[in-house]
Parts: sequence; C-alpha cells; structure tokens
Amino acid sequence: MDEVYVVEVSTTGPKGAPADAVAQIAVCRMLPDGSDFDTVYDATVAMDPKDLGKESLDHLSGCFGINPEDLYLGEDLDRVVRDVQEIIFGKECTSYNVGNVFGKHLNYEPWDCTRNLTVLPSISMRLDPELKGPPEREHELIRTAYDGLCPGDPACVGDGKGALDLARMAVSVLMRLRAEGWYRSRLRTS
Repeated sequence: MDEVYVVEVSTTGPKGAPADAVAQIAVCRMLPDGSDFDTVYDATVAMDPKDLGKESLDHLSGCFGINPEDLYLGEDLDRVVRDVQEIIFGKECTSYNVGNVFGKHLNYEPWDCTRNLTVLPSISMRLDPELKGPPEREHELIRTAYDGLCPGDPACVGDGKGALDLARMAVSVLMRLRAEGWYRSRLRTS
C-alpha cells in the first residue's frame, strides 16, 4: 500500500458547495506500512464572520469548535487551496466520508480535485452502519469510531473536534482497519 492521505474539513454547513464553504482543512499521511502517520497540513481559511450569518457560525462553533476569532486569523483562501493541491494532487486520498469531503466540497471550485487525485473508498465504509450518517453528525461519528477502535487516544486529540482533530482520528481508524485487514487501497493480484 502506498502512502494514503486522509483529508478532513470543517465547513460552514452540511449542504456542500456552493451553499457552504470549507472553513478548515487538514491532511494527515499514513505511512506505507500503516504503522504511523504524520500531519502534513492544517489551516483555517480567513473569513469575515459577519458575512456568514448566525446559522453558519453556530454550525462552526457547535460541530467544530471554530469561533469568529479563528476565522479572522485564518489564511488566505487562494494560498490554502494552492498548498492543499500541491500536497494531494497525484496522491491516493480518502476521508471518513469521501462523499462529504470530496463529493460535496473539494471537487468544486476553488479546490477542483476532480481527476487530479485518486479517491479511495470512505474509511466509514468498513465500519458498522451506526457509524455512518449525515454530514451534520460526521464529527460525532468519527469520534465514536475513534474512541471504539483506538482506545487511549493514541492521536492525542483530547476533546478536539476541528479539521485537524478529525483527520488525526480518521487516520487512526484507518490504521486500525488496515492492521486488521479490513481496508486496503489496491486489489490483490495474487
């Protein structure tokens, strides 16, 4: 198995682009042998909270722990997009729910990931049905899967629920599934 890049996002709402935007994005890389991971990228996108509205701000705060101050201190969207594209284009990528992360957000402008990387099956695909659900609950589902499969908080996320925390939990779940033989990126040929 090659290196696998796990991408997670925190968004302004559950609908996807263009109604909702990516507020945070994080990328973790699982080593080829599945023994460890490293954090490759983590950024908050600069946004003016006054332009988002109460519903989006409540969603960011409640689901991801993102406050207006975090958005003011974020990085320029064009720079974040460029950095992420440089990291993941041409790579094998997944997320807890690729339909949410890629299908609703990263395949659209300005991210434009369509045909520029290999999207592997969702990590959640190999988990029990109760660990799958709508995007507005995804942060809870990742936490439940992580707590159940990775006792002792090996990724050191504590109570975090931002994009970096979600990516670290998701890659930890992926490593556990791979170690148990439940997830692989390529079909066996022999």
